[in-house]
Amino acid sequence: MSATSQASRRNFLRTSAVGGAALAAAPAWRRMLGANDRINVALIGLGARGSDHLELVLQHQANKPDVEIVGLCDVYQKRLSRAASKVPGAKTYVHHQEVLQRSDVDAVFIATPDHWHAPIALAAMESGKDVYVEKPMTHTVEESKIVAHKARELKRVVQVGVQGLSWHRWPKIHDIIQSGMIGQVVAVQGTYSRNAPGGDWNEGDFWTIDPAAGPNATGDNRIDWQQWLGPAPQIPFDADRFFRFRKYWNYSGGISTDLHYHIVAPFHVAVANDFPIRVAGMGGLWAYHDGREVPDTFLTAADYPSKYSMTIQSSQVNENGPTTTIRGTKATIHLSDEWEGPPSRQYDYADIFPESPYAAEFVKKYGNDQVRIDGVGNEGDLKHVDNFFDCVRSRQQPNCNVDIGYKVSATCDLSVRSFRNGKVYYFDAEREQVVTKA
Repeated sequence: MSATSQASRRNFLRTSAVGGAALAAAPAWRRMLGANDRINVALIGLGARGSDHLELVLQHQANKPDVEIVGLCDVYQKRLSRAASKVPGAKTYVHHQEVLQRSDVDAVFIATPDHWHAPIALAAMESGKDVYVEKPMTHTVEESKIVAHKARELKRVVQVGVQGLSWHRWPKIHDIIQSGMIGQVVAVQGTYSRNAPGGDWNEGDFWTIDPAAGPNATGDNRIDWQQWLGPAPQIPFDADRFFRFRKYWNYSGGISTDLHYHIVAPFHVAVANDFPIRVAGMGGLWAYHDGREVPDTFLTAADYPSKYSMTIQSSQVNENGPTTTIRGTKATIHLSDEWEGPPSRQYDYADIFPESPYAAEFVKKYGNDQVRIDGVGNEGDLKHVDNFFDCVRSRQQPNCNVDIGYKVSATCDLSVRSFRNGKVYYFDAEREQVVTKA
């Protein structure tokens, strides 16, 4: 493990201990829900994604009034006030530690910068709460290991925010693969690409810097900078880091953990839910020159023990990445882009074409030299939130559960390390440990 990773792990463990100190003496309670009880929810982090969470929970509530938003938490008072105007009955907090001490909160949504995901998720589970955590599940694979083991130990429901895993798309593709239609899967590929001339993670309401906001401001402009930093290195207030945290390694893994996570996770459902054997990452800052640390163009490559390879290529300055493809020994599945990209690549079907040595066999069996599967498009975000609440009640595993989250984190985090350290990384699944080889 690199010195950077070791320091990050020390900071994480220290903060987890401190952040959980107030909870250590408390019982790991869990309010027993009756059939007619509402699930009490608190939302932690109300920036871009957290505001989406709020709208989704309100949509769920409008469709099925079985949840109640009782807590809202953010270190930036303006965001907190904005959210509170939509849920006037909810209590507001600047510090998530106070939210987690409430015994009446059944579930929390976490949409903070990545470096806070693991400490908050762990403290939430220890205090008896189920967790919906945005992707990446954690900042590092070591943190994911701790969170996954704790969730199993405490029998908590953990849903990771990869919304596509609640669509019909991937179970359907899984069934096609299992049927033997395409033979053995040997390679998969995909992309999550954009073209943002002004700099991705710079544009938009929640990424725009408010010059009046900061730790010395008052009222709605106040930001609790120390609370925001938490386990990250302690530095003076930096507005770009606060408003545009995905551009910096201390709080994000950039394209790999923010975007590739959405593309890697579905292959864990469609093909096999494995830890990677080895991972490489490459790319660079080819077009952006705004002081960011993370690359604007990035490739994740991984091999898996189920004997297939994966490549995910993405860019923030070109929206045409590789099409989503699953390549088998007998046939190939072509799908629409998982997220964003050109409008011409957003559709709700998959086309399956035989490999030439098996074309006659394919036509004989399926009646054509092409098979189209309908109903495998983008179904939005709400189904993933609905699935989480269903599992909070049923205690079943959600669609992007902690085990999938852990294994996807291994690929995405190791691709970042590979890029930053110039090494290929290997994962020992038996020991659950990152290793390198010459």
